[in-house]
Amino acid sequence: MISHWKNISRSQLIRYSILIYWSLFWLLNMIDKIIGGSHFLWVGRDRFAQFQKFFASAGIESPVIADFALVIAAALEAFAFVFFTGALLKLLKNNTETCRSWFFIGISLTLATFTIFSIGDHVFGDRFELLEHTLFWFLTLFSWVVFNRLENISENSPKELNKKQFIGAGIIALFLIGITSFSIFDYNKNFFSRRTDSLSAVPIGGNIYKISFPFLGGSTVFEKSIRRFKKEHPNKIIDHIYTVPNELRLKKADGLIFYIATQERP
Repeated sequence: MISHWKNISRSQLIRYSILIYWSLFWLLNMIDKIIGGSHFLWVGRDRFAQFQKFFASAGIESPVIADFALVIAAALEAFAFVFFTGALLKLLKNNTETCRSWFFIGISLTLATFTIFSIGDHVFGDRFELLEHTLFWFLTLFSWVVFNRLENISENSPKELNKKQFIGAGIIALFLIGITSFSIFDYNKNFFSRRTDSLSAVPIGGNIYKISFPFLGGSTVFEKSIRRFKKEHPNKIIDHIYTVPNELRLKKADGLIFYIATQERP
């Protein structure tokens, strides 16, 4: 195995990188759906809630339909992960023909997934997700072109990387890992409390108060904020709580604002 990596060509190294990237990409996407939201050392999104909100914005209130759509999307991602990982294993065994076949299926599933997501973004009017999925669609196509071009030139490329190249690549990899790790731990130390801390209600006139959710604020923040409001305003009775109408409601958790209408306690 050591001699295999020692004698690897530059073009082969890039092909390995492409397969590793897409394998990790879909693996992390599947983990995100399993975890379902943001937790310590993991900032994700509750995909079930997101899909239900998307379909509700289009007038489809049934959660069964939204959950079924999510299951289909998750299945496409799982199969894409399997085929990219399979292609990686075949490449490790120098089985070029089988590797290309597995990679082609993985690419096809990835293109289909991002195409479906892009259509959904159009239907539900989410322009930010549309931009993201469109960029990934072209990145997928670019990966296929590069992967095949590198196969054709692999025989003419240098057969091994020199010591300086290995050291340079190692330094860059360690730097990127260090920066990413620092960012994750720094967020959890200084900002993850936004997921759990209560919020203060701001009076906006009369007996109405407003609370604006932070980025990734969830049900825990809502519940603690209500308890805090009752504690800070013992002379108030909560009459009702509401948000803006569906037509104006944003699709992101960090855009949520809810209002508390109160009455004076007799």
